[in-house]
Amino acid sequence: MMNNYMAVVEYDGTNYNGFQIQPGGTNTIQGELVAVLSKVLNEKVDFKCAGRTDTGVHATCQVINFKTGKDLDIYRILWSVNSLLPDDIVIKKIEKVSPSFDARRDARLREYSYFVVNEKYQSVFLKKYSILVTRELDIRLMRKAARMFLGAKDFASFCNPDCLGSNTVREIKRFTIEKSKDDLVIFKIAANSFLYNMVRIIIGTVLEIGSGQRELGSISEALMKRDRKLAGKIIPAKGLFLTGVEYFR
Repeated sequence: MMNNYMAVVEYDGTNYNGFQIQPGGTNTIQGELVAVLSKVLNEKVDFKCAGRTDTGVHATCQVINFKTGKDLDIYRILWSVNSLLPDDIVIKKIEKVSPSFDARRDARLREYSYFVVNEKYQSVFLKKYSILVTRELDIRLMRKAARMFLGAKDFASFCNPDCLGSNTVREIKRFTIEKSKDDLVIFKIAANSFLYNMVRIIIGTVLEIGSGQRELGSISEALMKRDRKLAGKIIPAKGLFLTGVEYFR
């Protein structure tokens, strides 16, 4: 009988070519995790993940699951794995779960957060994890724009062109925008799943509206016409974090 374990992983994606193992052995989060877990368990380990984040994207709540014939001592395994992982990857917790649990298939919602500094300068402590927008942003207008993305829609205009030809309908459940006292603007967007580059293009479009570079009505036109040229620019990966995964219970 194989035991199934769920783990929550946090990582700084700055120095990695995304989460998923790539042909040619490039540096990836999954590659590091597989190597260390396999060494600690003394067996080949493979796993499923909740979301395959792109190059440069971070996570505070990536969820994986792996199976092993061993009955693990959770505390010892957690300590051993974290002592061998690079400084920019850590497993926050491991727990035994149902044999049928699948981190990817069973995910109901995935939440991403994006961080924007709306000031004349960017703190040195935020440069790796946010972008700087010096134009004044209209938060109320951006919230109106965010509401236009809610629900099940065809996001063909808001994804990488490589997605075309596949099903481009997704359902956005939540999209909030908050501004802190220190002028940090935090976007949070949750959906059943996302297309390639979808979050960064949607938020890029909303930022263009908030800074007066784009009209609010352009969102409806882009959604209707399914043309990538009608949506905003893709924004840098460094401000994007996978911050939550919700599961069916």
